[in-house]
Amino acid sequence: MIFIQKEPIDTSHLFDLISPETGALVLFAGTVRADGMDHLLFETDIDEAEKELGIIVKEADSRWGPIRAQVTHRYGRMHIGEVIVLIAVAAGHRNEAFLAARYIIDELKTRVPIWKADVFNDKVAWIHGEKE
Repeated sequence: MIFIQKEPIDTSHLFDLISPETGALVLFAGTVRADGMDHLLFETDIDEAEKELGIIVKEADSRWGPIRAQVTHRYGRMHIGEVIVLIAVAAGHRNEAFLAARYIIDELKTRVPIWKADVFNDKVAWIHGEKE
């Protein structure tokens, strides 16, 4: 399941990923940290982002599967403390769940068309890739 959305992320169904075949559920939440900016701004090509995330999840499944995954990424304006991205991976064992979740977030950061800007006093600074 892949969601690209403006709305806050609903976590009420994450445990639905658990099935009789899964022995682990790993959750990763990327949040807006206090880093001197007023807020973050995210833009995306929703169709292309969903397509690429689908490919990434399939790759993770072929390496560490079977897995069940949910990836949700927000776009628009976000403030300190808000969840930007949530990745949930259920797998047969914890190692596979951790590795698949790590792979998904790492590949998302480099391949998915989602652009981030730091906003300071109404000055927008677009960041290419992950901010160090």
